[in-house]
Amino acid sequence: MVTSDIVARGLIAAYTIYSIVAIALFAWFAYRITRPNLSPIVKPVLFYSFTSLLVIIGVSLHLTSMHTIPWVEVDMKSSKIIPDRVIALEVDSFHYYLVTDSGRIDIEKAKPLYARKGEKVLFNVYSKDLTYGFGLFRSNNSMLMQMQVIPLYENKLLWHFTEEGPFDLRSTEYAGPKSTRMFYQNFLIVEPQ
Repeated sequence: MVTSDIVARGLIAAYTIYSIVAIALFAWFAYRITRPNLSPIVKPVLFYSFTSLLVIIGVSLHLTSMHTIPWVEVDMKSSKIIPDRVIALEVDSFHYYLVTDSGRIDIEKAKPLYARKGEKVLFNVYSKDLTYGFGLFRSNNSMLMQMQVIPLYENKLLWHFTEEGPFDLRSTEYAGPKSTRMFYQNFLIVEPQ
């Protein structure tokens, strides 16, 4: 199974190589045009051909890697997908609350929440005051997913859980000194199917 960690490593390698080639090309071109006594002078057609080739390679890299990213398919079809579970949360004064039919519950008292591997969970997060972040992190502190939570708006993120284990909740946006303490260990536990 392809995880976001594997995809990130592959994309880092691919884009690093791509960037080095692009920077080398432009450095070579800049060096050649600033030294008029060197011959032959770089012809514009050669420069624009290489630049066009870099654009084609860059776009191709995006198009071919797009389908390896785990969340793209769910994100592209989210309007047609019915979630298996909806988790409604509210953020107010630097604190998360779970929203239920009977009201809101302090997230510290409500956690851990549970989901099953393979489920599609819709996170609906509402902020009453500031811009916060909503990020789920693995035990090794690598990010599984995140979204920006804009105030006075229903911020929705549909996620298909392909990994099991405990996930921590962190605010991924700086909203002031108190936002650095918005960390909830073992917020969600994804169990086997």
